[in-house]
Amino acid sequence: MEHRPLTRVFTRSKPLPPSGDLEYATDRRWGPGARLGIWFQPPRRVVTGKKAQIRWWQRLRSLVLLATFVIFGGIAVATAIGVFLFLSGFLIEQAIG
Repeated sequence: MEHRPLTRVFTRSKPLPPSGDLEYATDRRWGPGARLGIWFQPPRRVVTGKKAQIRWWQRLRSLVLLATFVIFGGIAVATAIGVFLFLSGFLIEQAIG
């Protein structure tokens, strides 16, 4: 039996070209949700080496979205606690009276 590397066994008998000719998914258009970072994004070409850095606007967008999620999560938790306390007080009033 001939020994073949695992990369060739799982993909195909010939190795993939290094030029990236088969990366047709990177040519898909980005919708408005993907541009804002709130929906699925098509895969990007990989940047390696010294150019592999997170862009400043991606960091800013992440910070704004994180703050938004924390604020709205806090509002949701505070609302749930307030409704629970109001309803429990109302039910105790009804039980006593």
